[in-house]
Amino acid sequence: MKYLQKKKLLKQLETIKDFRRHREKIIYPLSEILFMTLFSLIKGDTTFSEIHLSLSFNKDNKIYKKLFGKSKIRIPSRSTLHRILMNTSNDGLEVIFRDYFSKYVVKNNIAVDGKWLRGSDVKGQYSEQSHKLVLNILDKDAKIVMGHKFIENDKSHEIPAFTEILKDKSFCNEGQIFTFDALMTQVDILNTINTQKNKYIAKVKGNQKLLKDKVILISNNFVNPIETYTDSKLYKTENSNKSVKRTVDIFQNKDTNIVMYHDKFENIQTIIRVTKESTNLISGEIKTTIEHLIANFKTTAEDFYNKILQHWRVETYHYHLDMLTKEDDHISYVNPFSISILRGFAINLYQLYFNKNKDNKILDAIPTTMANIKHICQRDDNFTSDIFELKPLK
Repeated sequence: MKYLQKKKLLKQLETIKDFRRHREKIIYPLSEILFMTLFSLIKGDTTFSEIHLSLSFNKDNKIYKKLFGKSKIRIPSRSTLHRILMNTSNDGLEVIFRDYFSKYVVKNNIAVDGKWLRGSDVKGQYSEQSHKLVLNILDKDAKIVMGHKFIENDKSHEIPAFTEILKDKSFCNEGQIFTFDALMTQVDILNTINTQKNKYIAKVKGNQKLLKDKVILISNNFVNPIETYTDSKLYKTENSNKSVKRTVDIFQNKDTNIVMYHDKFENIQTIIRVTKESTNLISGEIKTTIEHLIANFKTTAEDFYNKILQHWRVETYHYHLDMLTKEDDHISYVNPFSISILRGFAINLYQLYFNKNKDNKILDAIPTTMANIKHICQRDDNFTSDIFELKPLK
């Protein structure tokens, strides 16, 4: 069994400063607790109680003993485990998360989206705080999150958090394409991306009404779109009696790059109109919605369609967090971010295994899906251990 990536991760976890006093007397090293917690999360244990039970049951685990170089593994009490996880440095753990997954990402197409930590709401419990929020930064090609920004207050703080992301060299290389929700369609954000010689596809909605009105007016002034792409298949959505078809129209100026002048937003080169037709497969009722977006670059209608659709991979990531790690059901009032990072670790590792093996069967019998990867991990420690050892892209 290979231990190369696990040993590297353990060494990185050892760099996190332990908050506990009298460190010379510590019998439960922080790095070991964090690794065993992550191992338990991958195996499907989601609550503090389940994680503690898993640790207690696996205290003689051969993988732990070899990795830690110990003949006996000491397991903390449930309350001690909870205290350790709640007081672990978010910043320290986040540095390790970003470094670990930096080897697996392409960083050409980036989606940014926020997710509420539903179990962090303490209103009516201890104080009048609202839910805490994580801004996830997803590499759309690798389909994994490569970093987070943690927001203690309300959703309005997403904008300054996104601005910080744009200043972070870990995420911003020249030529990258950013997609995000309409909340982020702000003058400073779009102009900063443009100045950095990066690209954006930005939704235009009610938060920028004047911009939206002008975008619609300009697109309507065209006799025909420059190009149109309609997805050829009419596909049924999961767990739904609806099928969805999307048509993308693009509007560009053939004589110059600028398709629309705006006194605040710079370099708007393309207006994109997405028409979505949802058909109820039982009643035959068709519901049509139209969405407008802007971009500071030109490409084909099909390429815009693919890049817009790929943005929803971050929503798929959020779905996996809830379905596979039960994030929405997890209660963590004091500090929800450390356990949130570890859950992200688990989902990323599932996804990387899926990326490599999606056309194969698991154990020569079971189709490779995210859910089946988790189920095999629940039953097989060796398989769980191998999840860590996927070869980096670079």
